[in-house]
Amino acid sequence: MNAGEATATELYQRALGGSFRLEVGAARKCAANFLRFADALDPQIARSRDAHTLAGFGEFDSAHQLRRGFEHKAADLTDALTALRDSALEMAAAYLLAAGLIEATDATHSRTLLAATAATETSGF
Repeated sequence: MNAGEATATELYQRALGGSFRLEVGAARKCAANFLRFADALDPQIARSRDAHTLAGFGEFDSAHQLRRGFEHKAADLTDALTALRDSALEMAAAYLLAAGLIEATDATHSRTLLAATAATETSGF
């Protein structure tokens, strides 16, 4: 699944290089939309993690296979939602950087790093 990672990275690089610029007000509004989207994904990511380990399928081999299949789908969903959230945060950072809002950009990147750290702690890596 393409969650827009390449687009977000390219836009950020353009803002960093100065070829993408915005007025402060427009940048804040655009970034706010992406931050709201990222915030809306956080509970969905948490719920998808709950489905990484399922019970109640019975003891037949086919039941174990079915359970593992659903658990793998839940892990794939978590990965996709996390990629969407991270792309949204990078888009927000790109808009803020395009307006020269360095402190706001740093705060957005910090949030991405904190989210990645929390995901790693939760998954046991």
